[in-house]
Amino acid sequence: MKNKNIILSLFAAFVMLLVFAGCSDFTDITPKGQSILNKVEELELLLNDDYGRLQSWEPMYLLNDNIPQQNILDLITRHENGIPSVESVLLTWDETMDRSEITQDPQQYLYGAFYGIIGRIANPIIANVDNASGSQSKAAQIKAEAYVLRAYFHYLAVNFYAKAYNPATAATDGGVPYMLEDFDMINELAQKRSVQEVYEFILDDLDAAFALNALPETPAKMRVGKAFAYAVKAKVLMAMRDYDGANLAAIASLEVNNRLLNHRSDRMTIPMPPFDIPFFERLKFNDEELFFQMTSFTMRFIFSPDLLASFDPNDIFLKYGELENNVAVYLTGGVLMNQGGNTTSLAGVQSWFHYVMAGDFKIHYSINSLTTVDMYLTRAECEIRKNNIPAAMAILEQIRERRIISSAYTPMPVDSKAGAIAALKQVSRCENFATSKNFINMKRWNATETEWQTTLTKTLTLAPQGFMPIGGNPMIGWEPIPPVTTRTYTLRPESPLWIFPFPQAATNYNPNLTQNY
Repeated sequence: MKNKNIILSLFAAFVMLLVFAGCSDFTDITPKGQSILNKVEELELLLNDDYGRLQSWEPMYLLNDNIPQQNILDLITRHENGIPSVESVLLTWDETMDRSEITQDPQQYLYGAFYGIIGRIANPIIANVDNASGSQSKAAQIKAEAYVLRAYFHYLAVNFYAKAYNPATAATDGGVPYMLEDFDMINELAQKRSVQEVYEFILDDLDAAFALNALPETPAKMRVGKAFAYAVKAKVLMAMRDYDGANLAAIASLEVNNRLLNHRSDRMTIPMPPFDIPFFERLKFNDEELFFQMTSFTMRFIFSPDLLASFDPNDIFLKYGELENNVAVYLTGGVLMNQGGNTTSLAGVQSWFHYVMAGDFKIHYSINSLTTVDMYLTRAECEIRKNNIPAAMAILEQIRERRIISSAYTPMPVDSKAGAIAALKQVSRCENFATSKNFINMKRWNATETEWQTTLTKTLTLAPQGFMPIGGNPMIGWEPIPPVTTRTYTLRPESPLWIFPFPQAATNYNPNLTQNY
């Protein structure tokens, strides 16, 4: 024990000697494991994010693009018996449910993801970069990127959680908080801004980004650049119904990057045994995509018959699939799901199984990003708004002729505004399948203009007894075992379901976040 005490005393004396003898040396060093973000290179590291929480299945369920990967019969039965879930409300388009009272897993909702990116990436850069040491040109670049990120994720937030922009009511319509870099997270509760205020803040941030004249034209794949910034401005101005401004911003974006993939030649067809069905292997990064957001988990998607029917029968995606390391299997009898011993699903329809392997999930584009195609579609809509139908259709055909098998391609026979609107919606839906952009577009179109509105309908055919393979061959398809039941649902253009509820994880701690529906 005596020896132990001696050793401890010597150790303590040695430590004190270091403290008093070299105190000035230690005061100049940032504590190990900490960063005070006073260097440009430290701040730039904040931009190295994989945006992995930006998955948004709910809008796809609402639009009937995707079917929840659950036992559909059980989901509907529980809903009808007073045990609703987020998925069942969106599947059945039930407006009567108080969605704010349904138990919500914060991980399922984007609110925290959007504001997390704003709060831990964009705002720290904007707040600290002017006083940081290092390259001033790099400082200007990352500050411009941060402004664009802050603008874009507020744009997504206001489109999910508030009404679509209506010039007549935007000044009084409840929006979302706009989080600036000087917000005191400890002592303040975020205030909800009006829809108009949110959009004005977004434009201010974009103007600040452009004023720095530092956005790169060829950014790193998972960073934002000039083409993406102009694309965000185009979408914002389109939402605000400034169609001339949106058109100019889309043109500016396409002047930086106007790449359109040709699905006839930009994919490599590879046979995949044992199915002997070709599939396309694509590049890791898509040249059409303006801001690549990596996700890294395995997911099964079940696309609705309604979505599949919207594709041209000779669309290359539809005939051969597109997902990397994936095989598209067609089942003409319906989607087959076997969960808990119950085999139930849709019957009498063609559906599309997608299994993404190797833990890498990328459906065509990142779920919440923008592409060059979005800018072509923006330009086409602007031409329709000016009643310039031939010009609009010429833009849409630039896309279609790269998507459909060459021997089967024919231009759409459209010569009216109503026909052009329908064509735009069809091309937009197919180009943006499995993303949130279909939701944002349709919500905007449904806001106030009758000629642009769409009432959605769907009928679910359920087979409580399951399915039997047609002719004993499951690869041919499946047919339901009688008796079958059906449910028909309708989603109105003015439905409150177009506005998603703020999650309980936010409203429980901030009384300012009253729901906007």
